[in-house]
Amino acid sequence: MKRKLLFYPFFIVFFLLLQTTLLQHARIRGVVPNLLITLTIVTALVRSSTEGAVVGLFSGLCVDLQFGAAVGFYALLGMYTGIAAGSVSRKIYRENFLVVAFFTFIYSVVYESVVFVINNIMSGETDFAFAFTRIILAEAIFNCVVSVLLFPLLVKAGKWFDSSAVARKY
Repeated sequence: MKRKLLFYPFFIVFFLLLQTTLLQHARIRGVVPNLLITLTIVTALVRSSTEGAVVGLFSGLCVDLQFGAAVGFYALLGMYTGIAAGSVSRKIYRENFLVVAFFTFIYSVVYESVVFVINNIMSGETDFAFAFTRIILAEAIFNCVVSVLLFPLLVKAGKWFDSSAVARKY
């Protein structure tokens, strides 16, 4: 448990800093990957819906505090994304990185679509087709690439967490 309390907050803060600083200079066609939602999805798929929900909640809270107009929107959306991805993880073979990349793509599309609709519903922005083809799909593809890189890290972290739990029992 102690290891999780050190691991997840470190990577949430590290990815937030990376996403808001360095990746802003590495935009491809104006789009950067969303590292925090990718961390949430991959955590939920590889570990459990509970861990995914907690990572999503705190990742979203960090985004809310950094960018959000109202605290709680990104936190709840991240938490629900973690729960949804984790509920699928019980029914799939999660040791395959292609499965993780596929579900990262699907959940990234859903997450970014919800963000676009909610953020633009009051402003009258109705060009969802443009946003979907130019921004949402591109970001989902970038998130897939990041998920393939993140997958081995979270599998090793999961084994590390589990080994500490087994060591405490004996």
